[in-house]
Amino acid sequence: MGDIVLLDEQTINKIAAGEVVDRPASIVKELVENSIDAKATAITVEIRKGGISYIKIVDNGTGFKSDDVELAFERHATSKIRKEEDLSRITSMGFRGEALASVAAISKVSVVTKNINENIGTKVRVEAGNIISKEEVPSVSGTRIEIFDVFYNVPARFKFLKKDYTEAGYIEDVITRIALANPQISFKYVNNGKTIIQTSGTGNLHDTIYDIFGKEIYDAVIPIDYEINDMKVFGMIGLPSISRSTRMHQYTFINNRYIKDKTVSTAIDKACEQKFAINKHPFIVCNIFMNPATIDVNVHPAKLEVKFSDESKVFDVVYHAIRNALEKNNRETSPFSIVKEEEKEEKIEQISKDLINNGVIPKEEKKYDFNNAVPKYSNTAKIVEKQEINSNNLIESLNEKIGNINQEILEDKKEEIVEQNEEEIEVSPKFEVEKYEENNFIPEQKEELLYKFIGNVFDTYIIIQIKDKMYIIDQHAAHERLLYEQIKEAYYSKDRQSQLLLIPVLVELSTKEMDVVINNMEMFEKSGFMLEEFGENIIKISGVPNIGYDIEYKSMFKDIIEELLGAPKTEKSEKEFRFLATLACKAAVKGRMKLDREEQINLIDQMVKLDNPFTCPHGRPTAYEISKYEIERRFLRK
Repeated sequence: MGDIVLLDEQTINKIAAGEVVDRPASIVKELVENSIDAKATAITVEIRKGGISYIKIVDNGTGFKSDDVELAFERHATSKIRKEEDLSRITSMGFRGEALASVAAISKVSVVTKNINENIGTKVRVEAGNIISKEEVPSVSGTRIEIFDVFYNVPARFKFLKKDYTEAGYIEDVITRIALANPQISFKYVNNGKTIIQTSGTGNLHDTIYDIFGKEIYDAVIPIDYEINDMKVFGMIGLPSISRSTRMHQYTFINNRYIKDKTVSTAIDKACEQKFAINKHPFIVCNIFMNPATIDVNVHPAKLEVKFSDESKVFDVVYHAIRNALEKNNRETSPFSIVKEEEKEEKIEQISKDLINNGVIPKEEKKYDFNNAVPKYSNTAKIVEKQEINSNNLIESLNEKIGNINQEILEDKKEEIVEQNEEEIEVSPKFEVEKYEENNFIPEQKEELLYKFIGNVFDTYIIIQIKDKMYIIDQHAAHERLLYEQIKEAYYSKDRQSQLLLIPVLVELSTKEMDVVINNMEMFEKSGFMLEEFGENIIKISGVPNIGYDIEYKSMFKDIIEELLGAPKTEKSEKEFRFLATLACKAAVKGRMKLDREEQINLIDQMVKLDNPFTCPHGRPTAYEISKYEIERRFLRK
């Protein structure tokens, strides 16, 4: 007789159960997902002793039909799919038909359920996978499942369970994740008689975050809402103030299913690069909605992993969704946005004046103030100088004068003004231009300080005031961000600006460092370095980037090489980022480097024009905000 035998049904069930249920939290996850599939809008989970001795899950879903209750405890019995093809378009949370069978195989189960289309409920008791009893009972629509003595008949698994509070913590994590994915459902989690989690079920994710994490997180998250083609990303991401050193508060979902995926995690990291400090991870709830046919969720016993038909597409949509959310928030909440808007208005106003003064658009006649019976602009000596100018040359000269002004603003404004006056004027190839004597024509101006310079402390931190808030700015981090943007612009525009060294610098390198320099020689040259090999493992630096500050270039050169050694070999963009960021960091003014008032104001003037002035390239904050209210509260005025 051979050594191979067929296992009995009871042993097979216990082995199968071990793949699906490894602790009480797994039971809660599987059964709560069944409640969601049953269209429940309110779900209560109650446990005792970490869920080891008792778990109760109550929902108001559609409930089991009386004829299906016994069958539901059989392995691979499910209402979610019918044939193999259905696996490619799964929209439900469960589909394998293993949850109830697995739970019943390793515990004692009692189920009371009533289908919404039936008048009477059904109660079933199951122990170790065997139906003990079935009877009709009065019940409201929905299902109540009670589980007793988990792993009572599998001592090998029971001994590996953790302490009660540890197991209860795992269950709390499960409820948290499911609640964040389903804000339209009201969840209640009770541990040993104490309510730990209770969500409102309003359908608003922001409200659910408040219910679970409290006001601090609630106040520091911003929305993610991005859609492209057949993919949508929805959720919330926290600001740097609530970032963490671990990924513990990162919740990623695919079609409401919680997953752990390297592609999604990498996209999040890349999108938050330069926005968050190094080794800090954002709080995030990210739900990706996509065609079920493009993913495979049947690759992991606990369904925590999925496979994508196109990983790069998923990476791109997550990256851009998060990046857009962060940049939009920067624009909307930046205290310097007033600066940019007023500058924009001033530029538009100046364009209009240029167009009017040069005759492209007719001037409005002066209005009289009849209350005072005097011209609005008095004592203006008008000097008319007639000259013939080709209209094409005029437009070209205006564009040159405007310089770096956003061309779209110019064109929109010209079209708007010309359209408003097209019935009144006819622009011919030649026309007369009127000029006003500069000293005599002085339009009314409203000048308002956009920020107030206060001073500097510790020769490191610049203090300014904007409205009712004070900002403490790290001069090194701010200058590093400014230099990074300038160096990056020059790098990608191929505008190489090098400064020749009077005495070339020789740098001795290891074989590995020399290999890095040779393989990335183009990158060094594009940034302004002038390098050449000078013997074995020696590089001669005869030119350096023209950054304008006294720098120890040999040290900076070796620091850049070290950064390049740490960058992934295949990631060109990562190498370029590390290269440019290190260059900016080493070139920026340092802390405790004394700057005069003019230098400090010039730094702030340049800083406020940046799109992202609040973090250095490495994610460290450049400014710390303190409100007037907070200061007054410190002095007990509030």
